[in-house]
Amino acid sequence: MSDRNSARRKMVASVDDTPTVVDNQSAPTNNSLLNFATPTEIVELPSRGIFYGPGHPLHGKDTVEIKFMTAKEEDILTSPALLRKGQALERLMQSIIIENVDPADLLIADRNAILMAARVTGYGAEYPVTITCPACSNSFENEFDLSRYSEGYDFEDPEESVFNFTRDKTFEIELPTSKVLVEIKALSGREENFLSKAREMKAQRNLPETNLTDLFRAMIIRANGVEDKTQIAEFIDNMPAVDSRYLRVAYTKAMPSVNFSQAAECTSCGHIAETEVPVTAEFFWPKQ
Repeated sequence: MSDRNSARRKMVASVDDTPTVVDNQSAPTNNSLLNFATPTEIVELPSRGIFYGPGHPLHGKDTVEIKFMTAKEEDILTSPALLRKGQALERLMQSIIIENVDPADLLIADRNAILMAARVTGYGAEYPVTITCPACSNSFENEFDLSRYSEGYDFEDPEESVFNFTRDKTFEIELPTSKVLVEIKALSGREENFLSKAREMKAQRNLPETNLTDLFRAMIIRANGVEDKTQIAEFIDNMPAVDSRYLRVAYTKAMPSVNFSQAAECTSCGHIAETEVPVTAEFFWPKQ
């Protein structure tokens, strides 16, 4: 982690770190339980709070405070009902975020940063994963250091951006082939959850995948000033491939993100490559 980020992260403990013996009557007895203060951590937000409106709890804030994971959060992560509904991670964030904020209203980059920090506080920074070497195709075990996740923050200040940002922190770009001016918003957990459910529904019904056009429908709020979703959807379906790629690249550059990768050396051929940290089933459900 960079010096700047390290300096900004801190442990927040209670005023008195000494465990206090209490009972239901608030008087110490031999049958009392130890009351431990759950430690918390300050997580730096990739968005720096800039992309949230004035009514959002994180508007203008560049950090958020989270609790360390406890047995309560492990219950959430292992709940068959929540896992079946795909709600385990959503409930986890609701449980650990100190501020009164709906995780669905958080930008995807900020959600990813919070989940990275939660994993580190819960199970440590060591993350062993089996990956495939791009040079020899052999599989090997590599251990990633998750404590360095904030090194992957990508952020471009709207005030200094080459893109035309609006007062609402959306941005406008003209597509190179169609010459259509589209206005794009930063995607939040709400859109991410919607897109995930749409993929699952289409897979269950054996319908064709429309991941890219669904993504564009979620991010484009205006096209040449038109807000009608039906007209925008029709434009998206007929968008030239050159415009499509240009739009994806522009969004990646303009919006905050967590692109976390580390060097991994193949144990078979010695090839070293920068590898994006994969999020597997063992990210929050480690074997040990």
